Amino acid sequence: MPVTYSRASDVHHQRRHLHHKSRKYSLQEGARGGGADGERQVPAASTDEPLPEADLDELRSHRIDDQRVLRRLKLQPRSPTIHVGRKDGGDKIQNIFSDLTLKKMYDHSPHSVFVQLDELLATEDGDTEWKETARWIKYEEDVEEGSARWGRPHVASLSFHSLLNLRRCLETGVVLLDLDEKDLPGVAYRVVESMVNEGLIEEDDKPVVMRSLLLRHRHVHDERFRFSISGRKHSSYTSLQSLWLEEGGGARQRYSTCSAIGPCRRHSSHILNLSDNKRRRSSNALPQDRTEARAKTSVAGMDTREVEYLATAPVGSQDELRRGHNDSIMKRIPDDAEATTVLVGAVGFLDQPTIAFVRLAQGILMPSITEVPIPVRFMFILLGPTSADLDYHEVGRSISTLMSNPSFHSIAYKADDRRELLSAINEFLDDSIVLPPGDWERQALLPFEELRAKSEMIRKRKRDALERKKGIEITTASPIDEKKALLAGETGGLPEKERDDPLSKSGRLFGGVIRDIKRRYPHYISDFRDALNGQCAAATIFMYFAALSSAITFGGLLAEKTDRQIGISETLVFTCVGGLFFALVAGQPMMITGATGPLLLLDESLFVFCRSYGFDFLAARMYCGLWMIVIALCVASVEGSVAVKKITRFTEDIFAFLISLIFISEPVTNIINVYRAHPLGYDYCGNYTLENSTAGVDTVNSNFTGNLTVPPVLPPTNMLLTPKPNTALFCTMLTLCTFILAYYLRIFRNGKFLGRSARRALGDFGVPIAIVLMVGISCLVPVWTEKLQVPDGLSPTSNRSWLVPLNKGLETIPLWATIAMVLPALMVYIIVFMETHIAELIIDKPERKLKKGSGFHMDIVVMSLVNSVCGMFGAPWQCVATVRSVSHVSALTVMSTTHAPGDKPYIVEVKEQRLTGLLVAFLVGISVLASGWLRLVPMAVLFGVFLYMGISALGGIQFWDRCILLLKPVKHHPQIPYVRRVPTFKMHLYTLIQIAGVCVLYAVKSSKFSLALPFFLVLMVPLRMAISYIFTPLQLRALDGSQKDIDVDDEPDFYEEAPLPG
Repeated sequence: MPVTYSRASDVHHQRRHLHHKSRKYSLQEGARGGGADGERQVPAASTDEPLPEADLDELRSHRIDDQRVLRRLKLQPRSPTIHVGRKDGGDKIQNIFSDLTLKKMYDHSPHSVFVQLDELLATEDGDTEWKETARWIKYEEDVEEGSARWGRPHVASLSFHSLLNLRRCLETGVVLLDLDEKDLPGVAYRVVESMVNEGLIEEDDKPVVMRSLLLRHRHVHDERFRFSISGRKHSSYTSLQSLWLEEGGGARQRYSTCSAIGPCRRHSSHILNLSDNKRRRSSNALPQDRTEARAKTSVAGMDTREVEYLATAPVGSQDELRRGHNDSIMKRIPDDAEATTVLVGAVGFLDQPTIAFVRLAQGILMPSITEVPIPVRFMFILLGPTSADLDYHEVGRSISTLMSNPSFHSIAYKADDRRELLSAINEFLDDSIVLPPGDWERQALLPFEELRAKSEMIRKRKRDALERKKGIEITTASPIDEKKALLAGETGGLPEKERDDPLSKSGRLFGGVIRDIKRRYPHYISDFRDALNGQCAAATIFMYFAALSSAITFGGLLAEKTDRQIGISETLVFTCVGGLFFALVAGQPMMITGATGPLLLLDESLFVFCRSYGFDFLAARMYCGLWMIVIALCVASVEGSVAVKKITRFTEDIFAFLISLIFISEPVTNIINVYRAHPLGYDYCGNYTLENSTAGVDTVNSNFTGNLTVPPVLPPTNMLLTPKPNTALFCTMLTLCTFILAYYLRIFRNGKFLGRSARRALGDFGVPIAIVLMVGISCLVPVWTEKLQVPDGLSPTSNRSWLVPLNKGLETIPLWATIAMVLPALMVYIIVFMETHIAELIIDKPERKLKKGSGFHMDIVVMSLVNSVCGMFGAPWQCVATVRSVSHVSALTVMSTTHAPGDKPYIVEVKEQRLTGLLVAFLVGISVLASGWLRLVPMAVLFGVFLYMGISALGGIQFWDRCILLLKPVKHHPQIPYVRRVPTFKMHLYTLIQIAGVCVLYAVKSSKFSLALPFFLVLMVPLRMAISYIFTPLQLRALDGSQKDIDVDDEPDFYEEAPLPG
């Protein structure tokens, strides 16, 4: 017979004094459910029937002998309200403060959430246990059946039906908010009590439900630790209880089963709307019917004292065995995270699903449940009959996904009652994107870009609604205060001070340079202190080989283009001098300086110009260097560096494609010249043994020039080389093999083989590896090839003094030519200006989170000063190398290791310092002493590196991608912004305009006016402004916008990030 605890005069005033606000029924209302229709029936008055003797004994055991139960159901003498408290003493905090006061005392600020889904499944031995099947840190990870390992993180896809079932569960189930318990048995006891009070289960089902909730939990990595020397199993609460009962030698009085006098009340016939498709079946190892359940739990039931005992019992050493796994996964979980445990399963002793949603007053550690040792704050329990057509797994996934959603779990932390949770589900559904039913046989049918755009629109709509709501609340505030309040509401505090724009004008003479000095130099000491770590040491080694490879390549080609007036010695020495000076005084010392491809072209053009007019090449360069510092000071005085904002992707792509085209054409031209000098034949005239190889090294083979516009300078007849056997074929093999090795090692960097560190090492050192391997093959194969011509020690390449004024040739430059050299100097300055500022813009991107600032105005002055010194010593022009600078900053970037699985790694910090640049420059400088090794490098290998730089740079040029689209049908165009937002005709028109610009620049480069190439390049800026009359701003934003997105699975590629090759 049902037993109620109430006072007839106070029936309408009784309430449970729980701080949580679940459905507020009195103990009379909550003690029993209604009839067959599932409605709760409230008795009009208390019953005065005499209780059976068995029930009286049972009631006496609970209300008198057991002090905990007495405290749990204690009638307050001063109030007719029944307070249901904790197991603490009589002066519990719930009796001192009101519910509202207690709520304010609890922490309801949202924390990061770790969600774990456990299902009640049968083991191979026939037992039943909770088995972990999925988890959420940010994305869902499922246990791969059969392999006992975690699958790849993915966005959870939920069925609409499971979300509706979840909503019905929360409507009819138990909702306990701010439950004040300290351990798992206490929580389970309170949940079972509430289920009885809500009429979800019978009084007689309490022991078996309690037993189900306290079954053992098995996690993914527990299978690896089954072996034990002692042979002991890791025990759950239930197995420990059984052991304790066996050792105790007897059974104790426990919860009563059904009364012997009256029949058992059955559960309500109300069943949820259920799904037809069951993803997995829960275990039937628990008792299949109510009679069997009572028989098995008549001895195994637990009273309060047993629960308290088991809560303090040792649970084995699972945590120690899982410690290695926990260390790796704990790095991915935020420090303030709290766990949500979802328990779902089918049992045979219930007639209807029973649900409980619990928010604890504070997080408590439950090491037997959670995979990781973090406090549990939320629990969701769903138990139901095996005969019910309910997909328990999908409902569990639904609530788990909701709890991992930031918006829902923020509401769950702050919710006061059930209605707010239901409203949060409605809001989640409102923000969801529904895919219609159907068979999707092709991945291309899923419009991921469109889904991403719709998600962004939903987020924007929510942000706008939040701003409107906050705007109404602060209408009386001033506009400035209103803006601050809006930002404070979204970010959780007052907005930070806006970042100082280094390219904004100050209006003062040399104002930009002064601001750069004030911004950067206060960090000068920390620039050296912050470099004392292993990452900077590794970056130094990597950048040394990258810089050395580039210096050897450009130095060797420059010696060929300038008739050995400038060569490898000058390149190595002044790469060292310029790098040391730049690293010491620059505003952005992480940039790497050196010779680049565009400056090599200008030197070649200036050499042709001087030879045609009879000027001394080195003397003319000296005057150019002096004019450069004058031009740089004039531009810096008016803060001319802000003009870099006018250089858009339109101009960058044209310039980058032109340089790539030249880099690709040079090796091809060189191979053709080799075939002309050493044609293939059945036999060769003269003696072609290796005894002539030494003479060939000392011979200036100037007819190998790659520029067809330059007439070859032939050496004397007695110094001509006779054709060598197999030289042409072997040079072709060396060039192609060098390119293939370097190119595919770069691709291997983002491959799937080996570990991440090994892939990065092979990819980053791809060019040095290719050079060393090909040099080794060249030494082993007895075929003559042209080698680098490097003098011994620190002497210049040609027979001259280091200082240009000490050499003959100044008299060849008349006064008018000295003044006219301002024009070539301006051309060189334009290239240095563009390369330096474009590289600095890439490095100074906001996502890199640089803290020490940059120095746009100061760096161009420093670079011009370096070039004036290079002109005095006859060294190649120096500039910031874009690819090397970006790779250097990437090597100094610290990426996150604590991001959620499946999430894109983000930049934690960049080691901003000066020491790595100093060390790289110094190491490149002392490499000039290894001239004996450098003379082993074939020129064909350097042309292979040139080919690699040209082809690799095409991957980051959007103009090249659009050129390929000219040859593709529209249906095969990718779903990218400039394809989706711009009509095809206008997109092709934009591409054709750029092609015309490239053709004009290449024609200038190939003519006798090649020295004016930078001037025509600058003309591309007003051309870009002019086409704004043809294209709309939205179309130009798509065509001329930011760089293309890099796949989240790949690490950034230096050539795709840097618009300029070399």
